[in-house]
Amino acid sequence: MKESLSTLPCFNHVESISTITSGLSQQCFKVSADNQVYFAKTITNKIEVQVASCAAKQGFSPTVYYHDQHWLITSFINTNNLALTKIDHTIKISHGVKLMAQCHQLSTKPTELSPDKITHQLINKNHYSAQKKAELLHLIEPVLSSLNHNKNRVCCHGDLNFSNILIDQEQRTWLIDYECACSAPIEYDLAMFIAVNDIADNKISTIISLYEQQANSIKIDIKLLCNYLAFAYFINSLWYSHAHQNSNDLKCLNLHQQQWQKFITIIANK
Repeated sequence: MKESLSTLPCFNHVESISTITSGLSQQCFKVSADNQVYFAKTITNKIEVQVASCAAKQGFSPTVYYHDQHWLITSFINTNNLALTKIDHTIKISHGVKLMAQCHQLSTKPTELSPDKITHQLINKNHYSAQKKAELLHLIEPVLSSLNHNKNRVCCHGDLNFSNILIDQEQRTWLIDYECACSAPIEYDLAMFIAVNDIADNKISTIISLYEQQANSIKIDIKLLCNYLAFAYFINSLWYSHAHQNSNDLKCLNLHQQQWQKFITIIANK
């Protein structure tokens, strides 16, 4: 992998390559080359490059220097991500919502979100019995049928975890990792932001207000947001379950249980 990286045409002389082990879903590296430092990430689709390039031009994502079918090379932002930064949780939420609104204003249109397709893929990835799969589909079907896929479709980040936001000493923030980018209603991105960061229910009204302040003409559909929130908890729980099956990592198991319990609570209250 490092040998392939060192021979990319964007580099003349590579001094060093080190692996970044920060829990990112794809392999990532810090590359020192030609008296500069770069961030290199393996990619699985063109959408990530498409959205990252557009966001970089708008100034809230790192500069893209090179890409091909396997690699995305950007500037290296030498700072912590928001998840590791010791600042007030409300400020973290404010940073996240602001970047989300900026992402939603991008002119690029990635592939449309397909909740049915994502659900079936995740259920089939997990080592479940046929009966368990049928039970899961039965649980999620009313949620899937309640989703409006065409309302206010924008360029969604799809995984706006605090760990995907970098913050420097001047409090400037950068949004990274567009692997899950898609065209979907605003409510989907808001729901995933709440779910993946395990934000408490009593903060949801604050998040809605912050978003509506960033996008003056937009009014959030609270019912649709709640439906997408149930969907987000469901697919996150399946993702973490699959990750635990592959790695036996207890952190993934705990996150699976956390997201699953949130999903059960929502559908019980419907």
